[in-house]
Amino acid sequence: MSVERTASMPGSASSVQEFRRGYRPLIASMVGAGCGISSVCFYTNSVFVAAIDSDMPWSRGEIQVGISIMILAAVFTAPLVGGLIDRFGARAVALTSVPLFALSLVGLSFTSDQLWTFYAGWVVMSVLAAGTLPITWTKVVNEWFDQSRGLALGLTLMGTGIAAAIAPGYAAWLIEQFGWRSAYAWLGVTIFAIAFAPIFFLFFESGRVPAVNEDPLTPPEEASGHSGLSLGTALRGYRLWALCIALLCVAVGISGVITNLVPILTDRGLSVVDAARYAGLVGVSVIVGRLLAGFLMDRIWAPAVAALFLGMPLLAAILLKLPVINESQIICAALIIGLAAGAELDIMAFLISRYFGLAHYGALYGFLYVFFSIGAGCAPMLFGWAYDASGNYDLTLTGVAVLSITGAALILALGRYPGATTRPAESA
Repeated sequence: MSVERTASMPGSASSVQEFRRGYRPLIASMVGAGCGISSVCFYTNSVFVAAIDSDMPWSRGEIQVGISIMILAAVFTAPLVGGLIDRFGARAVALTSVPLFALSLVGLSFTSDQLWTFYAGWVVMSVLAAGTLPITWTKVVNEWFDQSRGLALGLTLMGTGIAAAIAPGYAAWLIEQFGWRSAYAWLGVTIFAIAFAPIFFLFFESGRVPAVNEDPLTPPEEASGHSGLSLGTALRGYRLWALCIALLCVAVGISGVITNLVPILTDRGLSVVDAARYAGLVGVSVIVGRLLAGFLMDRIWAPAVAALFLGMPLLAAILLKLPVINESQIICAALIIGLAAGAELDIMAFLISRYFGLAHYGALYGFLYVFFSIGAGCAPMLFGWAYDASGNYDLTLTGVAVLSITGAALILALGRYPGATTRPAESA
């Protein structure tokens, strides 16, 4: 089956109609994305690393293995979750995984002085909370939105930006008040209190995407199934593999900088609280990146937008490598890396839907997420080990610059949208 067309079609739903029809699952998806394992743990990690480093006899490299376990576990869990979503639906997966995520965070509070217990907690959480990965939330949003899909995905994943803005400071406060172990428990309680009710009452699937000649307001039970490339066709094409390698490259750079930003700044003489405050700026920028990338992808050839945003870590790496860095440069670096982080998952979800369709969205997203997870998961360990070996982050920041350029170039090689001949950016 062909990939769904991206140009506006006669009789298709207007953007206003799409938002009127899908605002409830959109709100729930935004909350779920913000309270998911990939946002909460990712954006609070650097705060916990600094606190654990001062409390435990473990090196930074050893501590960073925890977040790497979580991210690398998605190599196995993301395809599994994608298959479960395609078979049983995103709602069932979400309602199961959110409470389990909260419980697993509470479980981390029982970490002993033995390093293996810390790792065991991360392993358990990585499995139990896999259903809170972005694949769950973006699948539903892709079903409800077509013409405004980029903006809707941006709004959905804006939840991770809100988490990035709030969670580091909140985690730092919890650690200061209760210690890092109890902070994990309170974080779990907070997540359940915020996320479960909106997901239970608002998170429902449409069950289809409107076909070209179909009334978009047709009830789901009367609509046809999803269109898109077969798994075999997608795997045989170059586009899927170009995306995989590009995401691997940019994930290393973005994840490495964000998960080590607080240690990078404390090495420059800042306190943990002050460094966490700057890390919170990443979250503000993530929100802007989500919305701006989504808005632009609805109007401009998406790979061009992707290359612009995902090449930005080059600038952040240059700033963070300066021999002397002032406050304005720290702020600029944090905002730049946030813009890139804000765009990466929006771009992945959008490009899958446009180049491959939604027939096997869960499986394809899971497959791409494997490469994203390898890059994002290895980065904290690589940064930590490089620091243990050299006492600084200079070599890894140079690698960030090179990988950012490589990833942007690969995305530009994707070419025109399949079956689309009337996109404004492609009409020339």
